[in-house]
Amino acid sequence: MNGLLQDVRYALRQLRKSPGFTAVAVITLALGIGANTAIFSVVNTVLLAHLPYKDVDRLTMVWGSNPSRGDRMSTISPGDFTDWKNKNDVFEDIAASFDHEVTLTGAGEPKFIIGYNFTPNYFRILGVAPGLGRTFTDDEATNEANVVVLSDKTWRTTFQGDPQILGRSITLDAKPYTVIGVMPPDFNYPPQTELWMPLALTPTALVDYEHHFVHVIGRLKDRLSAAEAQTRMISLERQIAAAHPDTDAGNEVVVEPLRQQLTGDIRMPLLVLLGAVGFVLCIACANIASLLLARAASQRKEVSIRVSLGAGRLRLLRQSLAESFLLAMIGGVLGVLLAFWCTHLLLGIFPNNVANLSIPKVESIPINVSVLWFAFGITLFTVMVFGGAPAMQTARANANEVLKESGRSLIGARSARLRRALVVAEFTLSLVLLSGAGLFVKSFRVVSSGDLGFRPDHVLALEVFLPGSHYPEAPPDKRQAFVNGVLSRLQTLPGVQSAAATNFLPLTGFWGTVDFLIEGHPLPKADIKPMADNRMITPAYFSTMGVALLRGRGFADSDRSDSEKVAVVNSTLAARYFGGENPLGKVVNLGSAEHPDRWRIVGLVSDVKAFGPDQPVHADLYRPLSQISFPLLAFTVRTTGDPSALIKSSEQAIWDVDKDQPVFDALPMSRLAAQSVTLRRASALLLTGFSALALVLTAVGLYGITAYTVAQRTQEIGIRMALGARRADVLRLILGQGTRLVLLGEVLGIIGALALARLITSLLYGVRANDPFVFASVGTVLALVALAACYIPARRAAKADPIVALRYE
Repeated sequence: MNGLLQDVRYALRQLRKSPGFTAVAVITLALGIGANTAIFSVVNTVLLAHLPYKDVDRLTMVWGSNPSRGDRMSTISPGDFTDWKNKNDVFEDIAASFDHEVTLTGAGEPKFIIGYNFTPNYFRILGVAPGLGRTFTDDEATNEANVVVLSDKTWRTTFQGDPQILGRSITLDAKPYTVIGVMPPDFNYPPQTELWMPLALTPTALVDYEHHFVHVIGRLKDRLSAAEAQTRMISLERQIAAAHPDTDAGNEVVVEPLRQQLTGDIRMPLLVLLGAVGFVLCIACANIASLLLARAASQRKEVSIRVSLGAGRLRLLRQSLAESFLLAMIGGVLGVLLAFWCTHLLLGIFPNNVANLSIPKVESIPINVSVLWFAFGITLFTVMVFGGAPAMQTARANANEVLKESGRSLIGARSARLRRALVVAEFTLSLVLLSGAGLFVKSFRVVSSGDLGFRPDHVLALEVFLPGSHYPEAPPDKRQAFVNGVLSRLQTLPGVQSAAATNFLPLTGFWGTVDFLIEGHPLPKADIKPMADNRMITPAYFSTMGVALLRGRGFADSDRSDSEKVAVVNSTLAARYFGGENPLGKVVNLGSAEHPDRWRIVGLVSDVKAFGPDQPVHADLYRPLSQISFPLLAFTVRTTGDPSALIKSSEQAIWDVDKDQPVFDALPMSRLAAQSVTLRRASALLLTGFSALALVLTAVGLYGITAYTVAQRTQEIGIRMALGARRADVLRLILGQGTRLVLLGEVLGIIGALALARLITSLLYGVRANDPFVFASVGTVLALVALAACYIPARRAAKADPIVALRYE
């Protein structure tokens, strides 16, 4: 123990003697360890965090799919759910749910709440018991009892953690519900759900194969994989489709593990970022290893003298590792402090109010015990990586050979080769990182500059949900009166150019579909009806949102419930289902042959990228809200100035019509458009930042080895100049050595970048993974930086006085 303390004190003295080296090494390590710790904290929170469910690896979401319609993952019909539940052989049990938005009144201001209806076995499948009270019984579901289970957050915030909450009556959509339970604080499924109500499928629903609204969760049987379950469920669905070809033709099944479902679209970007910071750490380690090797080479005589005087090689190894350990520990502590600060910035990756992004809702990124252990682990890793080789070189020094060397012109060939190899490795990793960052940046520029199909600038959006108790579907008079009353008030506000309403606002993630037949057209192959997004609007919607009318007309005030039903389609629907035929005047039947529901197409509009600029365009069928109503509404207001300035007055316009109607979201469309590419923007910025850091570290490493080589060859340079070598010759000699290392690093880096680019192809948009412009630009930047790093010491060598150089020791 005493010897260990002596080694630590010796290491401290050595570090104090070289403050410049110590500062560079500590800062380099702090940046590398801090970046890795910060990104791992996000990975730990999103991908590795404990989920409060029993045997979570056996929990899966089960989705419908119909590739011929372009449906990759969708809800299913109650009839399909019934057949799945009764006939499947892969699940211990499956449960159904659907979202149920309600308005809470009587507990402060009216509040829009996202709720879910669960079959009673849903909580049992998840394996979660309530924190207070109980969940639903089968009888309560069958009898459609007005009982509710609250989320812990809703109980604490809306009801102030009332200890007498159980048995309390609350008002949802003007109906009394009895609170029977409160879920634990860590239960948040589906994400953002605030309460749960019982679900029982009626006898009519059990044979309904047409309407798709059911979400399904299942618990796999033991030792059965999701892939095997999916194969068997597809086979079962084909049997169901054979029995119900009108509704299920072409249907398939997707079985997705619940953890994968919850991580959404962010899994791959996070893994890419984790790999990127890993590269940065490796470059940092290589950098410090080069510096330590150079120091070890300059201390060879001192070490050899100590060996000659009886110092043991194990003691020398221990002293060298102690110095590396101290550097790593100081860098690690500073890195963790840096990570604490960075996690607040990383929260920007998770915009919690953008529903069209399939990413988790994260409110905090803690630096917990797992993250600290990770930080400690990579700190020890850095000790082994950058401290191992210099320590071994020090311990293996041959005292006799070193003491025979004359001066510092003779350096160990093995040490020099290792330092050059480290520089090549740094350039290889840097080029891979810079190439990835370049591809992400170019992809983001393509996405952000793309046309959404509407103009989000100067548009304010306000979303409301009309409860069925106050605004019934039939007759729709009250809904239409509400829409007309709000629009008339919005249009009179100062600074408002126009106002309109729709059911599904672009970029919010809210959407629904409708099947239809085209009169005069044969049914497509496999008896699959055409499908379109079901959009409802008021007459001024296209002009307010800036959607171009290409042909025909939009809707007018004369399109009322007592006039001919009319529709407008987008270009994608026209091209997909009408080919080159003019769709104007055609009739689409949204009912059946026995019970037709005919709508005449009167207009054609441009496509709108309602799910984001990097997502495919859907076929859209627009209908006037005056001819069909919908409970979900979004009012859009085009303004002459800043839309945010009109939020309060626009909300008041809604409350003037109905003081109990909550506005659950109000924000400018430009902000919504910007947030829809948040993940791409954050990925591009972070990768660019990490790549820039890697480039700086690599340049410092090349500068360091070039400067060290120049110092070691000072006498040789003096001799060359004394024998007639010009300064240009010396400059070319030094630059040539650095250039060879850079070229080798770039060749290996391009090979590595091309290989790794294939892994991120799915994350790119509008950019090829082997984009020649990106690779050429990255190679040029790296070469210029390397040239600058080599030129400074080379220029210093070329200016050396030969007389002074010959006397250099």
